[in-house]
Amino acid sequence: MKRIYNKSNLVKGNTYHLEEKYYIHLIKVMRLNIGEQIFLFNEENGEWLAKIIEIKKNTLIAEVLEQTLPPKITPNINLLFSPIKHLNSESIIRQSTEIGIKNLYPTKFHRTVVSKINLSKFEAYGVGATQQSGRLSLPTIFQMEKLSHQKELLLKSNVLMFDENLKGIHIDEVPKENFNENILVIIGPEGGFEEEERKFVEANSKIFFNIKLGSQILKADTAVIAALSLTFHFFS
Repeated sequence: MKRIYNKSNLVKGNTYHLEEKYYIHLIKVMRLNIGEQIFLFNEENGEWLAKIIEIKKNTLIAEVLEQTLPPKITPNINLLFSPIKHLNSESIIRQSTEIGIKNLYPTKFHRTVVSKINLSKFEAYGVGATQQSGRLSLPTIFQMEKLSHQKELLLKSNVLMFDENLKGIHIDEVPKENFNENILVIIGPEGGFEEEERKFVEANSKIFFNIKLGSQILKADTAVIAALSLTFHFFS
């Protein structure tokens, strides 16, 4: 059944106008009709069963019937990464959202080839992946900043830096008692980190560990998914 993110306060018996993009997808593409059911959800109210009660030009109205999932806390695991070519960045946003990332921090390193991002597109990728994956909260995606501007973030974060050029430890060697909140996974650009960037991250992190991803050199987008999979599995 189709899941739709709706930031309104969802209450049993209330009705909600859905955005035009959902009219197009649900009515024109999925061919749903009056009386058919969908799910509405958000991070504050959880997930609710709803039914389509009215279809108008470019909009539809759904009535909330009953709650199917209560709200739940998103793990405080975040990602600082270097944006890469369009489709690969889309893959990073979608797959990290599906895995359960809370915040995404696109960051410009010396070897980052992308000069700017389209934040609206990134957010749309996040919404789509959230609806598809079954999670209840949208990831927060920030505007791209230079690494030097991320000092405040680093200072309050427990950092797991996945750098293939440093001798790291296995993730199961990380003391979990020190990493119960504000976990920040860092993946660098294609071509790797500059030495001064490594020193900057380590010097300014609240707690810092460099983690091994294995013996093979991975593409940046593959490294993101591998690192997040390891991190979520370890802290689950």
